Amino acid sequence: MKILVVDDTEANRKLLSWILEDDGHTVVEARNGQEGVELFQSESPDLVLMDVMMPVMDGFDATKAIRKILGDTHVPIIFLTALSDDSSLTKCLSVGGDDFLSKPINEQVLQAKIKAHTRIRDLSEELNKQKVELEKLNALTEREHEIAKSVFESAMSASLQDCANTRHYISPATTFNGDILLSAPSPSGGLYVLLADFTGHGLPAAIGTIPLSQTFYDCTIIGDSVSDIARKLNKALEEFLPDFMFAAAAILEMNIDGTRVTFWAGGLPDIIITDAEGKLKETVTSMHMPLGVLEDVDFEREVMIRHPEPGDRFYVYTDGITESENIGGDMFGDERMQDMFDGSHKDPFTKLLYDIKTFRGNLPQNDDITIIELCCTSVKLESEDNFLDRPKGTLPWSINMDLDANTLIGPSPVAQVIDMMGASPGVSEHKDYLHTIMSELFSNALEHGVLGLSSELKMTEDGYLDYYQQREERLSALDSGKITINVEFIADNEYGKLKIHFNDSGKGFDVSNTRTSDDNDSFGRGVDLIKTLCDSIEYNETGTEVTVIYTLKSDY
Repeated sequence: MKILVVDDTEANRKLLSWILEDDGHTVVEARNGQEGVELFQSESPDLVLMDVMMPVMDGFDATKAIRKILGDTHVPIIFLTALSDDSSLTKCLSVGGDDFLSKPINEQVLQAKIKAHTRIRDLSEELNKQKVELEKLNALTEREHEIAKSVFESAMSASLQDCANTRHYISPATTFNGDILLSAPSPSGGLYVLLADFTGHGLPAAIGTIPLSQTFYDCTIIGDSVSDIARKLNKALEEFLPDFMFAAAAILEMNIDGTRVTFWAGGLPDIIITDAEGKLKETVTSMHMPLGVLEDVDFEREVMIRHPEPGDRFYVYTDGITESENIGGDMFGDERMQDMFDGSHKDPFTKLLYDIKTFRGNLPQNDDITIIELCCTSVKLESEDNFLDRPKGTLPWSINMDLDANTLIGPSPVAQVIDMMGASPGVSEHKDYLHTIMSELFSNALEHGVLGLSSELKMTEDGYLDYYQQREERLSALDSGKITINVEFIADNEYGKLKIHFNDSGKGFDVSNTRTSDDNDSFGRGVDLIKTLCDSIEYNETGTEVTVIYTLKSDY
């Protein structure tokens, strides 16, 4: 071991050198702190014996300088001192020393301390090596996850056939989705749909989606029956997956005019069938084992057939919805799920997504969530020409939300609406701007429309406080009133546009007297900001409705 001895007394240096060299160590001598720092840099010793009181630079400053050079590397520094007061000994440790030895030096104690600190140094070096290896491994793992994520996203980017008969929502609990939702046209002009939920979630669950998707598309190209598709999928997973993994799934085929739906279901929650108005007609329980559980000779391939009325809807979903938990540990459950389809909601699909997010609150998802709505009308696949004219990966869609007094009293729905919008390709990067726009429109509809508050109150400091006091009082006493929100995506140009419409039940205002704010105003800047961010803003004659157009340009 190479040991640096820093001491201004030559006799001390010679004594220490004699003891250390006798034990087989190599000794480097320095006469003061400054020389000690320079020799430390040039000689890279394994341990330092440091005197305290020295000319040019004392041991305290020299130790600080050495520690700065070392960074995260550990080299033991043992102070040699004749000082015995607590404050001096404490300072030895606080400036970066690892131990101290009182003068005159006891040879046996010195040897023992060197051996002890050598073990600590060796352990520190081993920990640093492990840290470097872990950092390399972590970087490699992150890189592999990025590659795997890119592969999965590329593989699933065209997984859903663009079709006017379906709406869907997909929300993974982790980076990789253990749910898979696929659709494809049938050779006869109908539509196939597959929804599967693999055991667990994350990367292990997502791996099973690869053979499932390939087998599904191979089957749909040749027009296999639902029972044949189910059997082939089961065989593929039974051969590919370990025994403890399987996939709860539903496979549906709707004929070209939407008058017949053939389906196989194994292990998923009940399929919900409603009429065109969203009222529950029937729930169908999965009658089979999940895919990948049974061997091919034991597989149950029987299907069910329904002949829906025009406009009837099938809702197929994973248990991530019904098993969503709130802060009290309660699950969303089948009963709440089915209550959504009592016919009182104009758009139960959108209302369901909103209610799930509201029910869960700020808690993270505990499982992947996927749902698809299949509307039983003539199958309308997007033509190739129209598809090429649209922003890649986008379809027209709309969100409709009716907020009554009970809902308005609660938390603002803006964040939930933005999350729903953000699931559409091309919208996510605009969420900050859209949140600003939606928040301002909602505040205006609630405060000036439903609650009937006047912005003129904000013209003075006292009035500003009075405004928000009245807002709280009126909101807590609210027993009537309504705000309707409609967001529509229009894929009619290079980027696509959002048409955002708010309608409130208030008395309205004189649109012709809308004023422009200036820098001295304490209110009114929000409307000007909306005008800046949006292509247009229009009010109806009474001021109870407002419509804005926002273009999804990538350079915003």
